[in-house]
Amino acid sequence: MLMKIRHLWMFAAVFLPLPIKLSLYRRLLGWEIEENVKIGFSYIESDHVIIGKNAVIGNLNIIRCVKFFQMGADSSVLNLNQFFGCRNDLKWPGKLIIGRSAHIMSHHFIDVNGQVIIGNNTVIGGRDTHFWSHGLTYASSEPEFTAFEIMIGENVYIGARSTLIGCCIPDNAVVGAGSVVTKLFPEENCRFLIAGNPATVKKRYETTLNSSI
Repeated sequence: MLMKIRHLWMFAAVFLPLPIKLSLYRRLLGWEIEENVKIGFSYIESDHVIIGKNAVIGNLNIIRCVKFFQMGADSSVLNLNQFFGCRNDLKWPGKLIIGRSAHIMSHHFIDVNGQVIIGNNTVIGGRDTHFWSHGLTYASSEPEFTAFEIMIGENVYIGARSTLIGCCIPDNAVVGAGSVVTKLFPEENCRFLIAGNPATVKKRYETTLNSSI
């Protein structure tokens, strides 16, 4: 019963003026929301929410059945994105962390059954990129659904219509549009391009990164 009431509050908050909405989130739901946060007409359903100052969530986003949702300061999620998790499997993390000054453009999908971490100053560009943090594995005699982790480093750019499945993309990488990324890529001492299906390193740029980046 309490869970149903909580969900009704989350749905009702979508249509409330921003000051009342933020007050409801803070006081009734116990979410940690810092100053100057803006949230449009978006549905947010999560057990634990942390949003840093100056963060922006646009309109018509759906964040549903996510156990833990965090946005860093000065980050943004634009419009018509879908972030879906599942509470039925208690052993799955259901965690989405978006770093500081990270930006997710519009019309993207993130599966949050596993764990998805997006680093500082990273951009999910274009539209129609999919993140998949769970899938079938065949480690035993019977196939079973397994939660994955997706790790995206800092200063990364993800091109439109990419598909990321249980992968790791290091700092300063660029993922070309339409790529399918399914593995861990090691750190490089230069900027580099990952592209293709399956994605591989296609180009390394000559400029060496200094230690301050």
